Amino acid sequence: MSFRLNVNLNALVIDDEVSGRTMIEYYLKEFAGEIFDRIKSVSSLKEALSVLNEFKPDIIFTDYELRNESGLMIKSHIDEDIPVVVVSAHSQYAIEAIQTNVFDYLLKPLNIGEFQRFKTRFIKKLEQNEKVGLFKNGGTFEEHLIIKDAGENIMVAHQDILYIEAAGAYSKIVTESKNFIASKTLKSIESQLPGSFIRIHRSYIVPLKQITSYSSSNVCLKNGNQLALSKTGKKLLLSYF
Repeated sequence: MSFRLNVNLNALVIDDEVSGRTMIEYYLKEFAGEIFDRIKSVSSLKEALSVLNEFKPDIIFTDYELRNESGLMIKSHIDEDIPVVVVSAHSQYAIEAIQTNVFDYLLKPLNIGEFQRFKTRFIKKLEQNEKVGLFKNGGTFEEHLIIKDAGENIMVAHQDILYIEAAGAYSKIVTESKNFIASKTLKSIESQLPGSFIRIHRSYIVPLKQITSYSSSNVCLKNGNQLALSKTGKKLLLSYF
């Protein structure tokens, strides 16, 4: 089962350092590209205010320490329902940020685990606000892999995935009914999957429930397909049994 995801949000990034803007943009594109359709970066509050009306951000990521000003000042210029995420190299501002009701506080340098935690919270907020539609049978984001395929946002149910194969900078998600080409690396996709999926080889990720048997160099799936099994993958597989 798969269906299109009706989410195309705008993210505004405020950081007075190029490296800071680049880092946030990378994480948004690489690990949340299926949610954010447009990303705009600016270097100051003045620039941010000049683009607010035209760009209409759905969420704002801002550094706390901008030149001679605090990134939290953006909150006085936007609607209360627009979430603000502070991205800072300093933890001492977290209490103040929380007291001003920011949505999240992420520490630089960003890491995948913390970003995925933010993403999960943000998705739940979207669900609660009914900004996300097209769910079937009460399904949720956590039960699906969200990818971009041929320019469209697609949700593929975890239960439908037979295996995922690396294809250079892309990945092929194989299901019984259709194959999808995702514009993400296997490593990126792996970070979005639950523990019921296992990386058996540098080129393959497989749901444990699809594996019927394995040898020293291969695993056999329920549909009869055989996939390569690396030494590292075998050690990981053995740890599950």
